[in-house]
Amino acid sequence: MRLRLPMFGACVALGAAVGASAAVADEYGPPPAYVVVPFVSWTGLYLGGHAGGAWSDVDWSNISVTGERFSESGSGFIGGGQIGYNYQIGNLLLGVEATVSGADVSKDFRSIVVPNAQFSADIDTVVTVTGRFGFVSDQWLLYGKAGWAGAQVDFSGRNPAIHDSFSFDNWRNGWTLGAGLEYKLNRYMSFGVEYSFIDLDSDRDNGLTRQGLPVTLRDHDLQLQSVTARLNFQFYRDEYSIPPPVK
Repeated sequence: MRLRLPMFGACVALGAAVGASAAVADEYGPPPAYVVVPFVSWTGLYLGGHAGGAWSDVDWSNISVTGERFSESGSGFIGGGQIGYNYQIGNLLLGVEATVSGADVSKDFRSIVVPNAQFSADIDTVVTVTGRFGFVSDQWLLYGKAGWAGAQVDFSGRNPAIHDSFSFDNWRNGWTLGAGLEYKLNRYMSFGVEYSFIDLDSDRDNGLTRQGLPVTLRDHDLQLQSVTARLNFQFYRDEYSIPPPVK
């Protein structure tokens, strides 16, 4: 019995030492690994460009030079840039956007009353400021928009036979509606397609031709529609989902 007691005590001491070492390792060892899970977010500032086709519907109820009425459609190119900000709340998105576009949309009208007389409506610049409301599903965004629109429009006429012409170059204000679909290519870039409808209301112009003849354009209405492809670059702070360490 005297020989077994010292051996038993040694075993107890060794077990205590091993337990203490394990406790020290748990206290001062490397922390448990964190799981970093990136997710798709549409919140933030974005810049981008767009390009596509546009077509116009022009209606002049009366041109005093000939007394005619014109109602025609034109078509052409539209392209420019956009800047905006999105805020995502769950699957809903609220935002605001401004666009500036250069356009080459024109239409010529030939008179059937005065030989050689020709008139035209040209749209050069289009600007919009709209609010956006959308639905987000992971990398997809479906949205609608509405707001203010303005355009630089030139209404002109010419008669080569008598070397006379006129031109009214003015800014028109109106409203716009539209809808679009975007897809996130990666965390910072999205590609989409958008349709826009712009109504520039009705207006009236008065003036003189180059030879001093009075001319009046009465109640000329102008509408513009477009379909464009869009590429946006988003800027926002990286966000991560980091669960707390397991103790």
